[in-house]
Amino acid sequence: MLEDMEHLPNYNDWIVSMLAPALRGRAAEIGAGLGTFAERIRPHVDSLELVEPAPELAGRLTEKFAAEDGYRVMEQTLEDWLQAGMQAEFDSIVLVNVLEHIKDDRAAAEGFYRNLKAGGRLMIFVPAMPFLYSKLDFAYGHYRRYTRKTLRQRVAAAGFEIEMLRFVDFAGVLPWWLLNTVLGKTTFHAPSLRVYDKYFLPVTRSFESVLAPPVGKI
Repeated sequence: MLEDMEHLPNYNDWIVSMLAPALRGRAAEIGAGLGTFAERIRPHVDSLELVEPAPELAGRLTEKFAAEDGYRVMEQTLEDWLQAGMQAEFDSIVLVNVLEHIKDDRAAAEGFYRNLKAGGRLMIFVPAMPFLYSKLDFAYGHYRRYTRKTLRQRVAAAGFEIEMLRFVDFAGVLPWWLLNTVLGKTTFHAPSLRVYDKYFLPVTRSFESVLAPPVGKI
């Protein structure tokens, strides 16, 4: 999945463009994977700590960014990273399609709050709308898909004030529901994803930049 998503430049650029206004200072990305978002986040921050529990992925991150300044790869679980870190040391913490993999998301949100400086920002991008939960979600280790209410409750309970909470990718709702929720697909079809990314997603992005959608896949 990570390799499929790496080849969707419009999708990845769109996500980071929404995060960019809040990115600053010393930042951390949780579940950095292959570094697809890290290389887009880094120009907006002073330094970037990449937290990745999978040894193979952490090794690839280290190799990828070895010659680059401002990166630090931490081969740790989220729980170990939160426990080892000092309180109030980050300006920005980013999770892109990660929180749904964390069983105790409430404890995670509380840990992020402790690790952020006063005025720091937590940026979360997650799968939305529980009725879209599918065999593919289960196969990839998703404990849940979020509603705006449940996500708001998780972060507000940890002490955060919410500045923006919105749906994304209105056009992706029907294809996901049909292919994954109804037909039970458990893998992505990479060529179709690339066609969607190249031809359809720019139109969706333009539309949603003017009018926030009432529902979304994410």
